[in-house]
Amino acid sequence: MDIVVFESLYGNTAAVAAAIADGLGEGARALTTSEATPEIVAAARIVVAGAPVHAMSLPTTASRESARSKPQGADRMPADLGHMPMREWLAALPRGPRLGAAFDTRVRGPLGHGASKAIAHTLEADGFTLLDGPRGFTVHMHTSASEPATLLARGQLDLAREWGTHLRERAGSLV
Repeated sequence: MDIVVFESLYGNTAAVAAAIADGLGEGARALTTSEATPEIVAAARIVVAGAPVHAMSLPTTASRESARSKPQGADRMPADLGHMPMREWLAALPRGPRLGAAFDTRVRGPLGHGASKAIAHTLEADGFTLLDGPRGFTVHMHTSASEPATLLARGQLDLAREWGTHLRERAGSLV
């Protein structure tokens, strides 16, 4: 089984995770950090993990609370804080030889990097073999829409699906 684990506040990272899982192929699943239990992770062949970039790294308790006070769009859609932060999930990650990859959702510019590198570093430290370098998918800073995943830049889901396919092919070449 292959899994794509994500932290997503406004649905953008969740949509990218689902597209990556589509690219990984049949049986791959996109799971929130709360759904991806240590037992599921231990049974996975490939673990791809992703989160949004907050202040050039993974979301923190403070940045998640800040998101709570910033509903999105005209209808003021609240941030989804119902799942475990990626930082906590990574801290509880079962060690072991598995294949992995890391991604983030980010705005363009110098402040839009860092979460995927932090995730990749933790995966490697926990014994994972990375299938590719950390990958970023672009989101816009603001939207007037109040539906999940409306901040994604055009074409990002196609790029995520293609990257999932690339990861599956890399994993196949390592077997």
